[in-house]
Amino acid sequence: MSDAPISGAQVSAPQPAATPPLSRGPSVLQMAIVVAILAAGVAITALTSDVTRVSEPGIRLADGKPVLPDQAGDWTGQKPEGLTDLERNVLPPDTEGVRRMYRDKDGNELFCSIVLSGREVSSIHRPELCLPGQGWKIESEFTEPVPTPDAPGGVLRVMRMNAVRTSQLAGGQSVSTRFVFAYWFVGKDRLTPYHWQRILWTAEDRVLHNRNHRWAYIMVYVPDGPRHESDEQSMQLISQFVQGVFPQLTANSAG
Repeated sequence: MSDAPISGAQVSAPQPAATPPLSRGPSVLQMAIVVAILAAGVAITALTSDVTRVSEPGIRLADGKPVLPDQAGDWTGQKPEGLTDLERNVLPPDTEGVRRMYRDKDGNELFCSIVLSGREVSSIHRPELCLPGQGWKIESEFTEPVPTPDAPGGVLRVMRMNAVRTSQLAGGQSVSTRFVFAYWFVGKDRLTPYHWQRILWTAEDRVLHNRNHRWAYIMVYVPDGPRHESDEQSMQLISQFVQGVFPQLTANSAG
């Protein structure tokens, strides 16, 4: 299995003409405003720590746990794994998770993971915070539309990260590994690739509705390899997988 994280769970080449234009997210001014709003939201959230209601999750569950299907289009799942002992030690006890490697008929491999939060908001955090700690350098990050017939409007917008990690071999040589990461958040009737939007919605639910929103954080990641030697080819594999897995994961979620 890949050592990429299940929690917390990253480039850029010219897009084909048929691909919709990429969205770079909020401007610097917008982000400054959002940061101020987030600060207020965090403070308010801290004052509403006694929230008693919990929303239903926006993903399908089996025995109260998130599941990844055996088959997603042309992709066949290998043995699923849950949270590791380390993850269970650091995450709130009611956090649930699953990860699985998938392989297509051509031998391409990718990985998918889900983290489902419980009553506490600390179950999920930005992957941009933990990946650098594991040695990953995020070269670029932007949202990208993935044509997905079952998503609202026929498009699922994901946060894409192109990343590289350099490792030292025994002989002193170094080797670089490239990955393309794509993630998004799923709530009850909500979808977003933005961490800040998830936080704002969470604060709104807690303050106005006395309800903790039970978010799912879904990540798909794939390494460059002999069959797909560029980041764009890796992203194409992710898109193919997302189109097959999306309708099997979500429970009537809308944007």
